[in-house]
Amino acid sequence: MVKRFLKGAFRANPSKPRYKFTWDPAIVLQYIESMGPNERMNIEQLGKKLLTLLALTTAHRVQTFSLIKTENIIQGSTEIQILIPDTIKTSNPNNFQPILRVPFYDENVNIYVGRTLLQYLKQTKDIRVTNELFITHKKPHRRASTQTLSRWIKEILRKSGIDTNKYKAHSTRHASTSAANRAGVNLDEIRKTAGWTEKSVVFAKFYNRSLVNISKLKDTLNIYQFDHVVKRREV
Repeated sequence: MVKRFLKGAFRANPSKPRYKFTWDPAIVLQYIESMGPNERMNIEQLGKKLLTLLALTTAHRVQTFSLIKTENIIQGSTEIQILIPDTIKTSNPNNFQPILRVPFYDENVNIYVGRTLLQYLKQTKDIRVTNELFITHKKPHRRASTQTLSRWIKEILRKSGIDTNKYKAHSTRHASTSAANRAGVNLDEIRKTAGWTEKSVVFAKFYNRSLVNISKLKDTLNIYQFDHVVKRREV
């Protein structure tokens, strides 16, 4: 009886996408680039920059970023891997835990995620009281909560010119996956990167949004690891 009631309630009021349109990630990347070199930033600026770049390049939830621990960050020769062994929203016995991959590249160092991550680790090394990656910028520099991280992303979006009364921190997921789709990235690769299963219809139903104002995606979008996937396939 309960199952029938729930099914009937869902059919009467099905889930709907939060946004009909999304924003162009290039706008935010342009603002982040204008912030200047990492070495001139304090930990507050650097943390907000790193978090927003990770949100755009991995398309994961704020919850995932709040669980990143420094001992689970592995630097290789071609990329940095970030392991997430903790339970997240999509965790279940049939799914692998996510691995966030940040590839190395030499273009546009001001929006280079890998360099930003390494600089943040360097600047926070001596003030850490926790092994979580993101820490508050005021003493005693404790673990930053998911609410704090959401505020950080919203601040970067607002300063970039995005309407944060309408678009929340989670909208980075819509913006980045939609941009990858427009760029011709294979849907399976988008699913894998964002942490959706192969059978998931979440992207098609809730995340694949058109731009508020259609604008040409600029070369700065080359930082997306989605783009690196496409290039590797073309080689």
